[in-house]
Amino acid sequence: MKCKHAKKSDLDKVCDILATAFFNEPVHVAIFPDENTRFNVLRRFFRLYANLATERGGILLAENNAGALVYFRPDGMEMTPEDAMQFDNKIREVCGENYETAAALINGLDGYHPQNPPHYYISLLAVQPSERGGKVVSELFNELNAILDKEKFPCYAECTRYSTRTLIRRWGYRDAGSPLQVEGFNDLFPVWREPKQTAA
Repeated sequence: MKCKHAKKSDLDKVCDILATAFFNEPVHVAIFPDENTRFNVLRRFFRLYANLATERGGILLAENNAGALVYFRPDGMEMTPEDAMQFDNKIREVCGENYETAAALINGLDGYHPQNPPHYYISLLAVQPSERGGKVVSELFNELNAILDKEKFPCYAECTRYSTRTLIRRWGYRDAGSPLQVEGFNDLFPVWREPKQTAA
């Protein structure tokens, strides 16, 4: 199993992977309660972040499109007020009547996000249902961790499930504080990884 950095031509497939993986995930069900429209809305919602990551971070895509990991570089998370407004307008357009719920989660998590030290941020991680329990997650994390260790940056993420928070301890991620509480949503679990020393 190998990973590559997704190209723009891969983004439709990346969004299919994400929408499939998160279709029944409680956080996104809370934002998009209508089952009939949820998949297509999720695809458009995640496409906004995928597009942004191609400019400000990267997307790791597992072999055979088995999984995807969307991340942002330390310098990729800062936005000018104009950029932030433009992105918010895109969120509003995609989410429609569900915008207020989506904004509540986004703004709530922003309030918890650590400001220092500079770090990478895992925005999204998804694995195809048929590949869960296999080597896909390991390959994605090994690839990302190699980047983190080479560049000597820590990494931050929020897990939507306690089981995920427990699983990724295998790859050096540890609790980064108490569960995050955003009104209207289940608790999320912040994790942090320090870079490992690499051989000179």
